[in-house]
Amino acid sequence: MKFVYLLLSLVLFSITLNSQTKPKTQDLGNIVFETTGINEQLGFKPGLQPIMNSKSVIEIRLYSNIGFPQTQCIVLQYDKGWKATKFKIGLKDSCIKTMLKPIGGIDKIVRAIMESNVFSLPTQSRINPANYKLDPVTNEIKPSAMIVSDAACYYVQFKVQNDGREYKYCDPKAYAAFYKGQHEYADFAAILKQFEKLEVK
Repeated sequence: MKFVYLLLSLVLFSITLNSQTKPKTQDLGNIVFETTGINEQLGFKPGLQPIMNSKSVIEIRLYSNIGFPQTQCIVLQYDKGWKATKFKIGLKDSCIKTMLKPIGGIDKIVRAIMESNVFSLPTQSRINPANYKLDPVTNEIKPSAMIVSDAACYYVQFKVQNDGREYKYCDPKAYAAFYKGQHEYADFAAILKQFEKLEVK
């Protein structure tokens, strides 16, 4: 009888041990691919190869200040774990590479980026720019739109295994404030906020 209890205890211990060591799956959410629209030259100045040539299982790149002296790209890469690297153009077009190690680690930040639909957002030019308002006095429905020029623009490129996509947003925080009913702007503004956290030490 003692042997049966011992055997049962060993089996339960083995099951518990395996369940603790088995890695958890990661929920990536919806993914929309369109590899034909990826600009392979975007990472040339910061010294990055085209994203589709990356060996990473998953890679997310956020480019900012494109065409300006302070062009930069923050790269999130996943193989067996997440890592974050910042590439920034310095003086005389030199590239400064920095490994990012934020307080609290990278995993929580990446999870929030994926929860903000980083893999499925449309590019800004495909979002209907009209915002409709009802005049309660006349019962007229009037469209209003917001146009911003010379705003800061951001490019996202991502690769998941062998497919990927690129999209662009300009001044997403202002658009999110104006177009309150369109979640895409709010989602992209949330993505930017999480990328900013990667640089907090």
